[in-house]
Amino acid sequence: MYIKAGGIAIITLLLSTGLQVSDAQAGPEKRCLACHSFADKNNMGPGLKGVFGRKAGTHPGFEYSDSLKNADWVWDEENLRKWLYDAPGSIKELTGDDKAKTKMPKYKYKGEKADKTINFLKTLK
Repeated sequence: MYIKAGGIAIITLLLSTGLQVSDAQAGPEKRCLACHSFADKNNMGPGLKGVFGRKAGTHPGFEYSDSLKNADWVWDEENLRKWLYDAPGSIKELTGDDKAKTKMPKYKYKGEKADKTINFLKTLK
């Protein structure tokens, strides 16, 4: 079996976070790895360990925008569902700041795909 160097890095990351490779390959959450870790480590985006129920804009060591630093909501099912569908639009709604921006693109996750991703995020404790 041939695995490129990047694939080895992803497998190593998955194993270090306690996930099985098949878990990440099974659903939409595999896209998260492009910018996030499933641990406390920050990458382009904040680490996702413990994200469900966490106050937005508070992951230690991550440089958030002023809008997210001052967030007054938590990452619950409703807010994650909005974010996974349209992060650039939902950051404006959730912060009340029409100029708020995020690096996360609009993924348009809804229905079963959003449910599966949210349920996965709940397991990252």
